[in-house]
Amino acid sequence: MYMFSFTILLVFGEAHFADESPIVKVGQGLLKGTVKKTKNGRQFLAFQGIPYAEPPIGTLRFKEPLPRKPWKHILDATKEHAVCVQFDIYFRNYTITGSENCLYLNVYTPKVSKNELLPVIFYIHGGGFVKGNANPSYWGPDFLLDKDLVFVTLNYRLGPLGFLSTGDYVVPGNNGFKDQSLGLKWVKDNIEQFGGNPKKITVSGQSAGGASAYFHLLSPLSKDIPYAAISLSGITPTLWSLAQKGEERKVAKRLARSLNCPTNSSLIMINCLRKISAYDIVAKSIEFMVFNYDPSILYKPVIEIHSKNAFLPEHPIKIIQSGKMSQIPFMTGLTTEDGAIKSSSVYSDERLVEKLNLNFEEILPLFLYYNEIGFNTNHISRSVRQFYFKENDINNKTKAELTNVVTDSLFLISQRSIGALHAKHSTQPVYFYLFGYKGSTSYSKKFGDPDYDYGVCHCDDLLYLLPNTHIDHKLSLEDHQMIDVMTRLWYNFASTGNPTPKLDYLISTKWDPVMSDDVEYYFIENSKTMKMKQNLYEERFQFWKNLSIFHIHK
Repeated sequence: MYMFSFTILLVFGEAHFADESPIVKVGQGLLKGTVKKTKNGRQFLAFQGIPYAEPPIGTLRFKEPLPRKPWKHILDATKEHAVCVQFDIYFRNYTITGSENCLYLNVYTPKVSKNELLPVIFYIHGGGFVKGNANPSYWGPDFLLDKDLVFVTLNYRLGPLGFLSTGDYVVPGNNGFKDQSLGLKWVKDNIEQFGGNPKKITVSGQSAGGASAYFHLLSPLSKDIPYAAISLSGITPTLWSLAQKGEERKVAKRLARSLNCPTNSSLIMINCLRKISAYDIVAKSIEFMVFNYDPSILYKPVIEIHSKNAFLPEHPIKIIQSGKMSQIPFMTGLTTEDGAIKSSSVYSDERLVEKLNLNFEEILPLFLYYNEIGFNTNHISRSVRQFYFKENDINNKTKAELTNVVTDSLFLISQRSIGALHAKHSTQPVYFYLFGYKGSTSYSKKFGDPDYDYGVCHCDDLLYLLPNTHIDHKLSLEDHQMIDVMTRLWYNFASTGNPTPKLDYLISTKWDPVMSDDVEYYFIENSKTMKMKQNLYEERFQFWKNLSIFHIHK
C-alpha cells in the first residue's frame, strides 16, 4: 500500500507533489523518497539507496547475497549510496573508491496510483564487470521518466569481489550476477508499491550490463521474471564475457599469491583473502596491467559446474540451442564505431601506438581478450593485421582501422551471431539495431582522444536515453529529437514487446524482427532517418566468423 506525507494535486491525470517527502511501504519497511523533475519538467518520485541485500562483508565476502532483513525506522531514500569497490579503469583514474556495503538500488516513478500499473525498465550498468554504479549522476532517469514507465537501477559487486571464482564449490563464481538476480526478485516483489507492473519488467543494460541482461535470459535464477530484455553493445558468449575453462582458477590463484595467501586449498585461500582489505584486493588489478589498462577484465563470468544454486549451470550456446532460455522479446545491437572505446584510449598516448605497432602479436591477444584460448594466438594476430592494416604500420593514419578491429571482434561478431542464433531458437521476436547518429558530443572524447572524430562510439546511444552529468553534453535541437526517438522505442518495447507497434510523425519506419542468418537490422541514422537493412558489415563479419578463435563458442 501507499503511505504519503504530502498532498497530491491531480491535473489532467498528472500527479503534482506539493511536499517533497513521499513515503512508500515495501517488504522490509518504510522508505522516504523525494520529488524531482524530468528534462521536460514532469515531476516524478525518486527513491535512492534502497538496500536489497545484506552487506556482503566479513564472512559474507565471496558468498551469494542474502536478502535484506526488515528495518523498523523510516529509511531515508533521498540520496545516492556508496558505489561498490572499484577504480575508474577506462578513464585511467587508479584511485580506489567505494564500499563493500554497496548492494542498493534506485526506483524512479512518475505515478503514485496502482490503478494502472506501468511497465518497468530494470537497468544494469556496464563497466567491464570492474567499474560502474547505479547513481543518477551517471544513468539519470530524466529522459525516460517523460514516459509512463518505472525505471530501476542497481549496484552489484564488481571485479574480484563480484566475479572471483575458485572453479569449485568454495566460490563457484558469478556473485555479481547473483546480486543482480536478487535485485530483480526484489523489484518483482515490491515494484507494485511504486506503480510498476511486476509482470512487465524489461531487464536491460549496456556493454557488460548488456551481457548481464542476456545472462538473465539464460539463468534459472532469473527465469520467469523478465517480460522482455534489451542488450546494448554486450551479449554472451564473448571472449570478454565468459571465462575459458580453467581460466577463473588460474586468475584466483594469481591474486592470492600476490597477496601472500596460500593456494593449495581453495578454502584456505579464500579464508585468507577474506582477511585482506577490499581496497588491497581490488588494487592488485592495477599491478596486473600490461598494455594501457589491459588485461582489463580478469574476473569473468563462469559456468558453475560445482554450484548447487548455479546462476549459469551450462554453456550459453547449449542453453540457447536447447531453447531453455526465457522465451521473451529481445532487443540487441551496437553502434557503428563501438570499438572507439579502446582505440581512442590507445591513440591518446603516442607511446601506446608505437608499442602496439612493434609488439602487435604479443599485445593483441590481451587487447582483444583471446590470450587464454589455448591455441595459436600468433596466427590470429597476423591474420588480423593483414586483413585490417595490410602492410601498413599502425600509426595516426590508422585510427579508423583499429576502431574497426575492436568493433568487430568485441561487439559485431558476438551481437550478430548470437542475435541470429537466439532468433532461430526463440518463439519470441528478436529486434536488432545499428545506432549511427553522431550528435553534438561523443564518449570517445572522454575515453581519451578528444580531437579526432571516431564516429559513434561505445556508449554514445546512451546519451539519448540516460543523461550523464559527467559528460559535457550541450544538447542540440536534433539531440533533443533523438532523445524523443530513443525513449519512444524503449517505451514501446517495454510496454508491448515491439519497438514500433504504431507508426507516426516521430517514427515512420517499422522495425522488423530478425528472420534469417542475414540478421535484418534497424539502422538509426539520425532522428528522422531509420531504415531496415541486413548483413551488417558483412565482409568484416565473415572474417571473424571464419577465424578459429570463435570455434570455442559453437
